[in-house]
Amino acid sequence: MSTLVFNGSTHKIHLYDNDTTLIGSWVAYNNVIRAATLTHIPNGRYMSQDRSSPKHHVRDANGMYGLHGIVRFFVPGHEGIGVHSGRLHHPTNPGPRHPTKGCIRTTDEAMAVIVDHMRTSPITTVRVEHNCGTHSHSARRRTRPSRA
Repeated sequence: MSTLVFNGSTHKIHLYDNDTTLIGSWVAYNNVIRAATLTHIPNGRYMSQDRSSPKHHVRDANGMYGLHGIVRFFVPGHEGIGVHSGRLHHPTNPGPRHPTKGCIRTTDEAMAVIVDHMRTSPITTVRVEHNCGTHSHSARRRTRPSRA
């Protein structure tokens, strides 16, 4: 069984096998659009909805979910929250920093490893740590294009 751990202050997501062996770490953001129903994912432990394979979408590095789909987890009151990549070449805030409707966005490289690993070691939980609205909003301000 595997666990994903997102750290909102370092903007990293970690994949652990058996909750102890680090498989990999990658850049990730919980940068949420203002119109979303939540400002950020609260700290806590969440049950995985997609344990052994992601929910697939159209494979597109510039699409909403990137090349490998989305690994969803249950956030009370917010359906469809997960970890995915996408928006690789967006003109503003490309890649992991690109805002979502509440999800954690990472790289296609990270999602490739996560998806491959979850086939043999299902993801049972997603843990969110050190994630507060301040980190999400400061990421949004840092990545906003200048108006000059």
